[in-house]
Amino acid sequence: MNKIFNDEIEVIFEINPFEIKSVKKSNVEIIYQKSSEWKKNWPILFPICGNLSGNLEHNGKPLKLERHGFFREIRNWKVTEQSKSRVIIEYISNNDFYHIYPFKFKIIIELYLIKNNLFLNIIVKNLEHETMFFSLGHHPGFKFFNKANLRFDKPILFSDKFEKGLIVSLNKDIEIKEITHKSLDFNNSKSYITDNYYNEDIILNNGEIEFKIKTNDFKDLVLWRENNDCDFICIEHWNGLPDMKNKISKELKDKPEVLNLESNQERNFLLQIEF
Repeated sequence: MNKIFNDEIEVIFEINPFEIKSVKKSNVEIIYQKSSEWKKNWPILFPICGNLSGNLEHNGKPLKLERHGFFREIRNWKVTEQSKSRVIIEYISNNDFYHIYPFKFKIIIELYLIKNNLFLNIIVKNLEHETMFFSLGHHPGFKFFNKANLRFDKPILFSDKFEKGLIVSLNKDIEIKEITHKSLDFNNSKSYITDNYYNEDIILNNGEIEFKIKTNDFKDLVLWRENNDCDFICIEHWNGLPDMKNKISKELKDKPEVLNLESNQERNFLLQIEF
């Protein structure tokens, strides 16, 4: 395990594969610690987010991508900068995943602390000679106890119309302003999704400590709990959506909310936790 820290915050993470395992403020943990059946902490999703309805294709050629992509399978991260409160790692794809995703790319992860703030910036760069199509998302689990609550600055409309992880409809008719431990139905691993998340700050009080999740770089938001009684909630900032149940095109470029980068173009995705 590796870590960065300052006088207020400690972050523990793995590099190969990269995943944040623990975030503590004044020695109080905010990240879910695998106490239920879900055995992850903070996965990152790339180059797709969510479930697929059949194979994807690129220019008519089948891609062997699976649910949430292959970020967790990247093992060749290189540390390019490290200090007590900051680390930068990078991965250059070469041909590692070319058989399932025919684009060469670079990913840089900047993880750093400034006073009472944790910043996680992911930079994606297209190294291919054609337009690259991809999605990127966060899937962190945050501790969520009996007295916990999550709230938005203003109400946001969500959809819960899923079948086997595929979107039946994006008709958003569920208004959410605040969630307490039992106020919203997460039975049978239910999810709520919106493609109109306007980068509203999310305030989470997990029953022990309160913090704010901030970003300007994500359009979609998913809320998920394993069930109504588990001790965590996943607050998932995505750029990209699961497949529609009745999708028309198999082409990656036509996937809902997919992003694109021209050759040698790069894009930043910054997420901040403020205590």
